[in-house]
Amino acid sequence: MGLDYSYLLYFKSEHLWDALQGVADIAEHHHPPTKIIFPDHEVSIPLDSWLIEENEIQYDEPEFSFSIVLPFEQDEAILDYIVDWDDEDIDRSPPGTEEVNCIPIGYIYLYIYNDLSRRITLKDPTDLVLFDFGTTGTRMSLLFYYSTSIRKTFIELLKKHHGVCGVFNQEDGGGELFWFKGQRFSEYIDNQFLSPDEIEQLLNKKVNR
Repeated sequence: MGLDYSYLLYFKSEHLWDALQGVADIAEHHHPPTKIIFPDHEVSIPLDSWLIEENEIQYDEPEFSFSIVLPFEQDEAILDYIVDWDDEDIDRSPPGTEEVNCIPIGYIYLYIYNDLSRRITLKDPTDLVLFDFGTTGTRMSLLFYYSTSIRKTFIELLKKHHGVCGVFNQEDGGGELFWFKGQRFSEYIDNQFLSPDEIEQLLNKKVNR
């Protein structure tokens, strides 16, 4: 079995669509786009809804997913990752961007949980949603682990879209809390699927010791 690390980003439910648009703004665009169907309108998101037929998602689906390519600024880990690529691949960048030092990484599997109980154990109802950015296996998992550029990009998404919590999921190795309520952290937690409320309780216990 290979590694299957991922970035877990929590947002308030009210910011779900702004956060998804934020992902689309930096991702390579996919055609045709995916349609998000609301009761009185539709929104097109230029991402590939790879597990959904007809590229249509109901706004209140408990879970949906995308297959995306995200550009990240070069760092040592990313350069090591793409060392075997052709030069023409290294120079690619998403539409509308001017950063020549950005390298696209994909496919990244983005799972969005409208219903958090599908991914974590909840003791109480919550008004949060989870964006789970997964990898294709061991090689990309190690890239996620070592790349400071990838970490920086996910922190920027959290900052820009009022993110509540960010955890780096290391499977059996637990996880690293790297963002919580506007502050950067580097805090090991042995259960990466604690809810943000449970994480807050854990942090409070450590402060009060």
